[in-house]
Amino acid sequence: MQRDIVIKTSKEAEVSVEELYRLFKAAYQNWTDCGIYTPARDKTLEQFTQDVSRMVTFVALDANTNEFLGMHTLKLNKRKGRADGANLAVSPKVQHEGIASRMLQTEAQRLRKNGYRYIVENTAIPATWSVQWHLKNGYRIVGYSRSEKRNYASYVFRKQITVDVRHHPADLLWTKPLAPVTAKLRYWATYIATSICKDKAGRLNLIGRMAKRSLKR
Repeated sequence: MQRDIVIKTSKEAEVSVEELYRLFKAAYQNWTDCGIYTPARDKTLEQFTQDVSRMVTFVALDANTNEFLGMHTLKLNKRKGRADGANLAVSPKVQHEGIASRMLQTEAQRLRKNGYRYIVENTAIPATWSVQWHLKNGYRIVGYSRSEKRNYASYVFRKQITVDVRHHPADLLWTKPLAPVTAKLRYWATYIATSICKDKAGRLNLIGRMAKRSLKR
């Protein structure tokens, strides 16, 4: 039997930053247990508070007990019609109950009503559970990156939530049958660029340093 949940913003639900932070830390512990290091794991409460103050945070609550079950933060860019997702976390006691997927459905509806067209996310390639969740929920892999701050490579995901051809003709590239082709071309372009400009540890090589200097001019 599916659990009844309510999905609101953290402000609407009056979930404190401290509660968000505890769940955030618990989620990244799972990454650490799998040998995946991310700088986000070391954020202090103060740093986390500063980050979420610039974002919208959706939370999932048990409809009967009001227990805090999950969270997802989104940085909104109205001009581009884009939302950058981060800090997706679900309480260990309710994992595999579809909480995150149901949160995403509500988020997409609210974003769509407010004129946002797509969501972008990043996740570690070794975090196979996260990769599979994104693919299952309609995201496409559109990019590849490496950073010397992390011990892993990342996929960049995009989920189109609305199509506005009149104001954004490029949205045609994200509808069938072009969407799969567009996604693959973007992925291979970033993969090749990263491979040419960075070493396996994510550090800029000679070509990368020269390219960076030329972009600053």
